[in-house]
Amino acid sequence: MSIYDIASQTDLESFLADPESIYGRLTDGFVVDETFLFLASNNKTIMVQNNVFKISREYTYTEPEPDLNFEVTKDMSNELYNYEYEPNNYPQYFPNMAALIDENIVVGDKSEEDRLLASYWDDLGDDVFDDWGFFYLYDVNSEKYYFPLISPQNQDDGVITTQIFNAFERTFTIKHGWARYGVFKFDISVNDNYAFKFGAYGNMGSDGDENIEHLTYPYTLFLTNKTLYYVKQQENNDENEILYSYFVPKNQTENNSISYDLYQDSGVDENSIMTKEFTNGVLVYFSKILDVKTWVVNDVIATLD
Repeated sequence: MSIYDIASQTDLESFLADPESIYGRLTDGFVVDETFLFLASNNKTIMVQNNVFKISREYTYTEPEPDLNFEVTKDMSNELYNYEYEPNNYPQYFPNMAALIDENIVVGDKSEEDRLLASYWDDLGDDVFDDWGFFYLYDVNSEKYYFPLISPQNQDDGVITTQIFNAFERTFTIKHGWARYGVFKFDISVNDNYAFKFGAYGNMGSDGDENIEHLTYPYTLFLTNKTLYYVKQQENNDENEILYSYFVPKNQTENNSISYDLYQDSGVDENSIMTKEFTNGVLVYFSKILDVKTWVVNDVIATLD
């Protein structure tokens, strides 16, 4: 990765105007007027760290205009954690974890009557799901589960809600919503450095006829080459029953290998997907039909910069 040396105002203006230059370093004692830098950047975000300026352009990684000729049925609701299938009947879907049973589910800051309720999608349109989600947090130290109830649900595109959840004597902040058409985002942070997992499970709509493809995409974050790890799940020969799932840890020391685990036996729809053990937080994206890897990378850069 090349860094553009900036020793004068002329160098700075050339740097800002050059579409190929992403990183600039101040040299020879040159001092930047940050007001000028902000105005001149023209829809670019500037980060100053250790005298290095990074420009994250709105389309640092470009993607073609997507075909949005498909329907997204926003049908999230709440139901018992074992409404679709009994997780304890599929221990292979939760390996090296405590059994997902009543006694291992904490109430946290929920009422006791809501303790076993989880948020999930019914279908999402085009039979992508037959009840899937049941999103949970798993505390590695205590080996307990907690089901944060997402609220409000089924909001307009671009509406992101922040909720605070207290469980396992820890505080989790979850920002969630339809970040763009067809893409649901979870931005999860925790107030300590202990490990946790975030996961989902349920039934895909592919009637046991599903292709799973593990994918990667290279990008650069904090002057370091990174890899976006994600998975495509699709019913055979069906262009509507497609789900892409992306997972990016916030702690960059943990962002060096595949970031999730997917468990699904051959010929069945029941499955489980979860992050690796992470600290600090994680960004999670679920996309119907479209592979939005370039948009995800741009959003990761904007969120973590």
